[in-house]
Amino acid sequence: MTAPTAGGILAATDAMRSDQQTYTREQVAYLMHLAYDSGRTARYVGDLAELHAGWARHPIQRPTAEQRYAERMAEMTAAAGQVNAELGRPAGYRYDGGPVQWEPEVKG
Repeated sequence: MTAPTAGGILAATDAMRSDQQTYTREQVAYLMHLAYDSGRTARYVGDLAELHAGWARHPIQRPTAEQRYAERMAEMTAAAGQVNAELGRPAGYRYDGGPVQWEPEVKG
């Protein structure tokens, strides 16, 4: 079934207010769909209200996207420093591209 339309909702409302005692299978299906959709929407709105009320009761400073990005970059910088230390590279070493010497030079 398609999503309810304004015209369909008005037609269903008019049909329910009329003296009509019986409804067609399509009308019943449409009314059931409207009831289900209405309940689902109400539950969703209720869940959102509960969520926002919980946030209001317990105000926690949530990090912004910029703060989360800065934290992640700091983690990656620390991890890179650890890898550099394990490989014997100087502190703050950064490879910026260019040729790589894959085989070590033999001295002596």
